[in-house]
Amino acid sequence: MPKYTKEFKISLVKEYISGAYGGQCLLANKHKISESTLREWIFKYNYGGFNSLTKKQSKSKYTSEFKLSVIQYRQINNLSYRETAEYFDISNGSVICNWERRYQQRGLSGLKDKRERPKKDMTKLNKNSKDNTPINESEREELIRLREENRLLKMKIIYEKKLQALLLEEEAEARKRQR
Repeated sequence: MPKYTKEFKISLVKEYISGAYGGQCLLANKHKISESTLREWIFKYNYGGFNSLTKKQSKSKYTSEFKLSVIQYRQINNLSYRETAEYFDISNGSVICNWERRYQQRGLSGLKDKRERPKKDMTKLNKNSKDNTPINESEREELIRLREENRLLKMKIIYEKKLQALLLEEEAEARKRQR
């Protein structure tokens, strides 16, 4: 698969925006690239500007909590894999698709990166605690899931309050204009 320079990508996107060559299909054929590749560049430009056309140089490592929050964000906002990847600056939407599939098959343990170093044992409880029995894996997964769900619900409440305030502000302005 050929690699394209940022300058080449920018020139094609500019050419598409100017409408000089007719459309995606004709432009892709002219430069002998696939139409889906050109469509991807145009999407990236529309979402994040010309800087989003550069390819990431290093592989990013994500925590299982982050992966779960990305999956939940996508489901709550009803976004495509590509849109979610752009929002979280993840290289490809298929990465999120794989996370989601593994999460559905194996739960939170499916989101753990097999290559990463094992985390500290979080089952050790405070010595002053009355109950010194460590929590098991399923309880830990549920706790993480509930915390994330709680965080998303708090964000949703804040969003709805802001939306309500904006709507009230618009209504007040409309009343002022009517007088």
